[in-house]
Amino acid sequence: MNKRIIYIMSTMSTGQSVGVHLLINVYDVPHAELLTYLTRGRPIMEELIQELDLHVVSQTGYQFSPIGYTYAYVLSESHFTIHTYPEYRSCYMDIFCCNPHFDPVHAIERIKQKFHTEHVRSQIIHR
Repeated sequence: MNKRIIYIMSTMSTGQSVGVHLLINVYDVPHAELLTYLTRGRPIMEELIQELDLHVVSQTGYQFSPIGYTYAYVLSESHFTIHTYPEYRSCYMDIFCCNPHFDPVHAIERIKQKFHTEHVRSQIIHR
């Protein structure tokens, strides 16, 4: 489905977007330890949340054995999740934000910088 159709479908009932849904696939992360252990990845997520001016109301996560983690933040603006696959040097993030000042392009750039890679595939959906 192309972006125009997604946008039309998401705005049909209200006539306007209430937020931005950002899906990010991050590949070729050179420092696998950022993806391996929650204790290493969580500080990066906390920095991203602060830099993107998001506000956490609840959070939970899980460290897989032997490696990899998943973490979810419930935000006053909606949510932010990450699932890591260190064996593939990749992670997958999902941010939904209803703050009209949220800039998904800036978020993508910050994520690329934090994970030290240019290999990112993203999708921005207005909902």
